[in-house]
Amino acid sequence: MARFWRALAKLSIYGLIVVITLVILGYWLITKSLPKTSGTLTYPIFEHPVDVYRDSLGVSHIFAKNDADLFRAAGFVTAQDRLWQMDFYRRAASGRLSEIFGDVTLEQDKLLRLWGFRRVAEAISDSLSPQSRLALEAYAEGVNTFIESHKSRLPIEFALLDYTPEKWQIEDSIALTRLMAWQLSFSWYVDIVLAEVVNRVGMARAREIFPEFPKDGPFILSGKEKELWETSKAFLKSGENLLGFLGLHGVTVGSNAWVISGAKTVSGKPLLANDPHLELMAPSIWYQIHLSSKNMNVAGVALPGVPGIVIGHNEEIAWGLTNGMIDDVDFYLERVNTDSVQQYWTGKKWLGFSTHQEEIKVKGTAPTRLTIRSSQNGPVISDLHPLLKGQGPVISMRWVGHAVSDELDAYLKLLKSSNWNDFTEAIRGYKVPAQNFVFASKSGDIGYYLGGSVPIRKNTTGVHLHKGWRQTGKWVGELAFAKLPHVLNPEQGFIVTANNKIVSSRYPFYLSNLWEPPGRAAKISELLAQKDTFSVTDFQTMQLDVGSVFARDLLPDLLDIVEAKLDSSAPRLNVLYNLIRDWDGTESLTTLAPSIFHAFFVKLLENTLQDEMGEELFRFYIKARNVPFRVMTKLLRNRKSNWFDNVDTAKVESMEDIVIMSFLDAGTLLEKVAGAEISHWRWGEIHALTMKHVLGVRRPLSFLLNIGPLPRGGSTMTINNSEYRIDQPFKSVVGPSMRQVVDLSDMNESFSIITSGASGQRMSRHYKDQTPLWQNGKYHRLVLDRTTIENTATAHLVLTP
Repeated sequence: MARFWRALAKLSIYGLIVVITLVILGYWLITKSLPKTSGTLTYPIFEHPVDVYRDSLGVSHIFAKNDADLFRAAGFVTAQDRLWQMDFYRRAASGRLSEIFGDVTLEQDKLLRLWGFRRVAEAISDSLSPQSRLALEAYAEGVNTFIESHKSRLPIEFALLDYTPEKWQIEDSIALTRLMAWQLSFSWYVDIVLAEVVNRVGMARAREIFPEFPKDGPFILSGKEKELWETSKAFLKSGENLLGFLGLHGVTVGSNAWVISGAKTVSGKPLLANDPHLELMAPSIWYQIHLSSKNMNVAGVALPGVPGIVIGHNEEIAWGLTNGMIDDVDFYLERVNTDSVQQYWTGKKWLGFSTHQEEIKVKGTAPTRLTIRSSQNGPVISDLHPLLKGQGPVISMRWVGHAVSDELDAYLKLLKSSNWNDFTEAIRGYKVPAQNFVFASKSGDIGYYLGGSVPIRKNTTGVHLHKGWRQTGKWVGELAFAKLPHVLNPEQGFIVTANNKIVSSRYPFYLSNLWEPPGRAAKISELLAQKDTFSVTDFQTMQLDVGSVFARDLLPDLLDIVEAKLDSSAPRLNVLYNLIRDWDGTESLTTLAPSIFHAFFVKLLENTLQDEMGEELFRFYIKARNVPFRVMTKLLRNRKSNWFDNVDTAKVESMEDIVIMSFLDAGTLLEKVAGAEISHWRWGEIHALTMKHVLGVRRPLSFLLNIGPLPRGGSTMTINNSEYRIDQPFKSVVGPSMRQVVDLSDMNESFSIITSGASGQRMSRHYKDQTPLWQNGKYHRLVLDRTTIENTATAHLVLTP
């Protein structure tokens, strides 16, 4: 027995040693890549010493003697913090995910190669402005210097996936900007879905469920064109799968931005606020940085992997962005030669499809070859369907982002702008993705300009599925910069953009039909009308507002319908009615009413539309969240629409029938989501946010890399935006990816916050140190003054030749 206990003791000791060794090894693997942020590092790429100060949240403030050293240092420090994130997204932009993930991402790579972000980047790299080339090459030098000097100390993701990063190329940065442009474009999705809605129910009924349906279309599909849905569905599904893999859970994304003149502020100078609504991931899509040289002194947020700053402020101006929601994609049915399927009809002659060969390397198996065909209209998207390739209709696609343009040049000019003229001249060359640029200057000006390429179609709008051989629907140019919507110092003293409709119907040019519902813009305008003057604190408070104008305006009529049906025979209806009847539309964390309202709305959409559309088309339709929200409001106001009748029943249902059914179904849905105990239905509990890392889809990495769950208030209709997927209610997936408030009276009183932290490395204290600040409506000062930065810095690194 004594021998047994001695053996057991030895075994326990050995086991303990193994566990300790594994813990130490694991900790070393995770922490070995944490960057050096103080002291001196010597690299030959630098012409002069560069100072990098880190503030209390790890944000880098870079001071260089020239722009080349500035962007070299920016590339280096961004790689210090976000190298794997940069590498993952450049692989995505180039369609090279399968090299590290294997054949599970082959479908995504095929779609990415079809969109051709990398091919466009290569074309753009041949026509860059001198300042763009300098910034891109210097940035790549900085990234590559970090990679070369840290090959044995790479972030944990490289070890988990067993690969090392390649050298960074300028085309990687350019391709990343095109990937972002694709993320912010969604007409590629809506056009196809709408065409099938017309095919299913006819034009007259389709008009009811498409906001501001164009008078001239789309055409009613007939004959062989009915196969278009089956042909293009693979394209939609591939896009949907790609969005999911990249952590991009929605088709539509929005933002808020507003600016007021000094006449309405406490300081007497303009105030500007901005919060872009994007998918919330770990780490944040944004990287805060301050860049200072003799030519610029600017701070804000950048895209990791791209030099410059997207949203921010310098010593003279501040700017913000919201998605322009422009219709920038069209689809074309090609007439194929029955005697030679590799030819299509141009309207004048048969012409051969141009072809491009792609080789996709796949980890663990042989490479896959892909042939991409293109007509004069663009790449053929129907070839993604393997069963219909060469058989069904051939559909091509034209996208603004396939044209050569130099957005980095526009942003670099923006960083150095000091007034409205500089600002507008900077965005003149900006093309994709179209953005609403909001502006304020220290001199007191406020302004707005739609920046981006808006296609001019011949004799039509962009909603049609065009016939590729006809002139109708061809792009015959783009809207002149001077004719794009813009305003300087408007009479009302403020400008609001929340992805709402930009101009009235009197505007003579087609921009889009896919605006966000007006609720957020209305709420911002409503709050701006409540006071004579505003402060930074007021703007910060506004960014946290969770009052829904949409719910507040819709609820009274709905409650009238429910109240008329209340009786002792419907106890569940009575309970739900009593829980929501006094609600004012504020979607706070601890209340039950928002949960009931959103569950009702989800079921209302399903009960109204799915019977006619069918389950699959309905699921695609509700992905474009702004469309069903606007449509249902219109149907409820109409009250007599035939969409309310369930075609699967003998009874002819009325709007009132569907409303009552949906209220009762809401209770059933909430029980399914949160259980029968009503106290568990609080909005913050069922509407929680988990910011997921790309590798955090399974345990134990989900525990290690993901951030959350975090209770969230608000919804897609509130200023403090918090969207969920209608087909997967109610977990929050989209929200303010950053918040910015700038006081033009003192550029050191500029505030910014992102969702996670400066670092993308899990064991860094800056991996998620901004999350509680973001969650609780706190901000971080983003200072430009060097003396202040030096006196408060927590780290100081010198990069020296």
